[in-house]
Amino acid sequence: MIRFNKIITALSLVLVLQSCTKQLDLENPQAVGNGLAFSNETNIKQILLGAYDAMSSGSLYGGDIQIFGDLMAASGELNWAGTFNTYREVFGNNTLTTNPIILGQWAAGYRAINVSNNVIAQVDKVAAADRGKVKGEALFIRGTMLFELTRFFAKAYTDGNPAQNPGVVIRTKPTEGYTSVDYPSRNTVAECYEQVIKDLTEAANLLPEENDVFANKAAAYTILARVYLQMAKFPEARDAANQGLIAAAAGNFELVADYQDAFNQEATTSEDLLAIVVTDQDGVNNCHTFYSVPDFGGRDGDIVILKKHLDLYDPADARKALFYNFDGLARSGKWKNIYKNVKVIRLAELYLIRAEANFRAGTEVGDKPVNDINVIRARAGLPDLAIVTLDDILLERRLELAHEGFRIHDAKRLNEVVNGKPANDDKLVFPIPFRELNTNPNLVQNSGY
Repeated sequence: MIRFNKIITALSLVLVLQSCTKQLDLENPQAVGNGLAFSNETNIKQILLGAYDAMSSGSLYGGDIQIFGDLMAASGELNWAGTFNTYREVFGNNTLTTNPIILGQWAAGYRAINVSNNVIAQVDKVAAADRGKVKGEALFIRGTMLFELTRFFAKAYTDGNPAQNPGVVIRTKPTEGYTSVDYPSRNTVAECYEQVIKDLTEAANLLPEENDVFANKAAAYTILARVYLQMAKFPEARDAANQGLIAAAAGNFELVADYQDAFNQEATTSEDLLAIVVTDQDGVNNCHTFYSVPDFGGRDGDIVILKKHLDLYDPADARKALFYNFDGLARSGKWKNIYKNVKVIRLAELYLIRAEANFRAGTEVGDKPVNDINVIRARAGLPDLAIVTLDDILLERRLELAHEGFRIHDAKRLNEVVNGKPANDDKLVFPIPFRELNTNPNLVQNSGY
């Protein structure tokens, strides 16, 4: 749940250049040195808002992470009908190394990580009462962004040997200016996941159950559960999801009664563990821009929902009723209206992860898998199941979280065919952007590019 004004100067504060030492060099009168930027608690908390701002950009949780996750694995269920070739490349699994939206995701991700690193490095200046929360938020952002970059720009954890496959670059120290720029090589996938788990575990321990519109304990446990699920470490995923549900209850989170009320809201709902609030004054929602249509403030309805996907739903399913028709084609109702919040983490996901992980582990930690699935089905207006299979669980996950960015990552971990390609196809991984390769000679390109 993220909402803040973008008229902050946090990013400029942490990225300013060191002043020149030559006698004739003039200092930038608008530049603020790091000594002043990090001189007090108030400034550090403002800089933390800069990390949230970076994370909520259109290149990340402001829409592209969700869009990419579904377009990459359309498999006849979605169609890109738009005119932007940059997104068409993603849809066709034929992304060029010079694609600017891919570069935007990489750059924005590391921008959020760098701002977080600056906060963590200076967190001792925050009063003891708030220090843990501030550090927890920064660790949450850093770990979450590293996870997303690894998922898109590196092979899946279960694809080959994660201890040998190149991941992305792990950065845990701040870059303050040109004088501190370095040229690191890529860490391995295993190293990236290890760092993500370390950050999110500490974040979950530090964050409170309730934290206004910012990261909270349940949100950290949810991303941690996603990580373990992606690694096929089911007992760990189960435990993280169960801890997340406990934390969510303590924070007074609950599913909204009607499925449609979870979406197209101006404010966060009771099941939003993390969302970006978008208004006519602030925020970006690329999901609305590309999923919606002109009647509701969108573009031209760039993403079309096809019959193959609609046929997955029971006719009585309230989730199917959320789709709507425009110009003779089906559209996702999740992103229908302009200036509505962007969903990043919903409480429903925790029930789905706990059900799958418990089922695979043969356990009933927190509750039986069938009970967790029936919680989701009941809200969708469907009858309870007496028994549940793995296929039942995976179908409920697919329908409940459709068009929220999960499809490519689920397809990879489940070893499914994607757009006629095996799950380990090189083209199902983004290329390292050409600009990054050109700048850092120690980076190596992904296979297939």
